[in-house]
Amino acid sequence: MSSRFFDKVGVNAGISVIGFGLAPFLKKVAIQGGVTPWMVSLISACGAAMITVAILARLRPQKFSQLFDRRYLLPLVGIGIVATGIVTLLAAAALSTTSATNRSLFHAAYPAATLLFAHFLLGERLHASQYTAIALLLLGLLVMNNPGGGFQLTPGFWLLLATLPLIGLTDVYSKRLTDTISPQLLAAGRNLYGALFIAGVALFVDLGNQLSLDQALVLLVAGGAQGVAVWMLFRAFERSKASLVSSLVAASPLVTLVLEVTLLGFSMTSLQWLGMLIVITAAVWLAQTGDRG
Repeated sequence: MSSRFFDKVGVNAGISVIGFGLAPFLKKVAIQGGVTPWMVSLISACGAAMITVAILARLRPQKFSQLFDRRYLLPLVGIGIVATGIVTLLAAAALSTTSATNRSLFHAAYPAATLLFAHFLLGERLHASQYTAIALLLLGLLVMNNPGGGFQLTPGFWLLLATLPLIGLTDVYSKRLTDTISPQLLAAGRNLYGALFIAGVALFVDLGNQLSLDQALVLLVAGGAQGVAVWMLFRAFERSKASLVSSLVAASPLVTLVLEVTLLGFSMTSLQWLGMLIVITAAVWLAQTGDRG
């Protein structure tokens, strides 16, 4: 009964939505509590690495040794440094000047960056509707980050914007590797080597002194939630159309928003509500265009 329950597409997608929505909120809680972005990145990356490596060891034990196989090491390290290492650091720094909800909205926009790089690097064809959805996504992000209407964008916006091409490039590269590297191995390697990269960088920066046990646990949960979200996303993709699953997962910013409003007293202007609506609508629309040949 329990196994059948967790085999349902809706359950997998729902857990993924909660995980993707919870992670940026918990990181924001830690940053508001005085934890530095460097420490937030390090502990949350360790949480993601632990959960994804544990999932790989439990479900694909025969592939565990491939994490250290010379044939796979270089691509896994490269993807980990960029997609988990650098992106995690940029996103954590952004949370110092922007909301967790805004971070979650940029996460919902990642498929747009992947599509654009797949078009330019792999020659994949884009339809007019996809170009329109991508343009709307960018417009929505600009509106969300310009609450006063004076086009004054925070450093957080630019840091999060920088993550889009990085994710787009690594997703396209990962897609080219899926014929030889399983999704579970990619997820585990990406998080493991990303965490090791952040740990290496942490040796040369000031991590700050303020980190209680509760804050450390919160950040480990944040990383673990994101790791579980990725795993559940893969499971959902295996059981249903990618367009349907991606449409459901595009709702993850709503989870972040509810948590941030109820527990952190976050509020948005009418213009920001409009921006959020545009982003989520465009993300769902973009996902729905994915099956068109």
